[in-house]
Amino acid sequence: MTTRLLVTSIRRHTPYTEPSGYIYLVEAEKGRVLQRSIMNEPAYREVDTNPRGGMRGSRGVSVRDDQIAIANASVIYRYDPQWNLLGIISHPSAAAIHDVLFDGDTLWATAARNDLLLQFDLSGNLLQHYYLRNPSPAIRALEWKPPIILRPEQVIQGAIEFRDPRTHEEETYDRAHVNSVCRLADGSLLASMGLVLGTKFSTLLYIKSRLVKAGIWPALLAVNRRLRSALGMKKNMHSDLLVQPARARSAVVRIAPDGAHRLVLSLDGATVPSHSLLALHDQTVVYLNTTTGEIVRFQPQNGKILSTTKVTDGFLRGVTQLDEHTLLMGSKRELIAFDLRNLKVTSTQEITQDPNESVYDIKILPPHYQTPPASFAEHFRSLVGFSSEELPRYQYQLPALKTPSLEAA
Repeated sequence: MTTRLLVTSIRRHTPYTEPSGYIYLVEAEKGRVLQRSIMNEPAYREVDTNPRGGMRGSRGVSVRDDQIAIANASVIYRYDPQWNLLGIISHPSAAAIHDVLFDGDTLWATAARNDLLLQFDLSGNLLQHYYLRNPSPAIRALEWKPPIILRPEQVIQGAIEFRDPRTHEEETYDRAHVNSVCRLADGSLLASMGLVLGTKFSTLLYIKSRLVKAGIWPALLAVNRRLRSALGMKKNMHSDLLVQPARARSAVVRIAPDGAHRLVLSLDGATVPSHSLLALHDQTVVYLNTTTGEIVRFQPQNGKILSTTKVTDGFLRGVTQLDEHTLLMGSKRELIAFDLRNLKVTSTQEITQDPNESVYDIKILPPHYQTPPASFAEHFRSLVGFSSEELPRYQYQLPALKTPSLEAA
């Protein structure tokens, strides 16, 4: 039987008038692209100046037998296997959404914009949240002392409209870049703090933001490119700069069923966020060190690293398990098959020729799911009467959706 994959992507350096990401339907066995669909765009993308991420693209995917959740930076869209829209989940505190995870009749979402992990019911009500800056054994083990700038009531009430980038300074609220979550067999959660920033790194990001707003940053990059060319240096895949002036860390925190936080894994030397926690069938976990292009496999009980394997020089992000011994990962515009037994890459397959496009997430699509719509954007507009970018005008509320009939289901 053919295995079909749903692969989301982000396009960088694209104007807001063009699609910022796609959703691919891919045949796993041959790496053949069966369809490319345009994703719903978030509101306010035109005011976000980040050319390398920001509010762009299709984000995390989570699949149940009866429904699928697909996120962009601000909204999680739920569909049934026939791609009828079941509803959306959106909240002022859930912004720069990265990964999403069905957990029973709830959904977890990572909000990289403000260091939050949030749990919603399927009607979109916020059930609980974890602010990963709060004091805990995990934070003490990291020897990290971030400012605590969000109170529980602010998060619950959505006091800051984080979905609109004009309401806050990203450099102030994003200090851990919470970007992935997985559930373990014992009921614990693992959360990725993809880029834990110390004072030096945070200061440099603040300075860069000011240079961007002042219009000076493009000129500095032009000088940087000329220097790199004169010195014959290869472009850094992960940075615009000739020399990375500061480094940070990536960390994995284990959240027990009682809410206690414990540090499981810390990776030094990060210049970009690490990504994509995945609990494997054998109860070990993999984590993608995007800075080094390595896949790290570890024991979630004690954080013992079982293997660290270099797989690419590209931007490593997105992973799924095809069978007991095979993983599939994303690296820029490629899918990489990886043999867990021999710890080596067995094949690569390019799914797009766009040099600015990168894989974000990869999930297996169950065989009873129909082919997705060719354009999620047009599909959404035809169902609700307005575009996804116009959701703020309607307070992120949808008109009554027609419930699919039992025959259609």
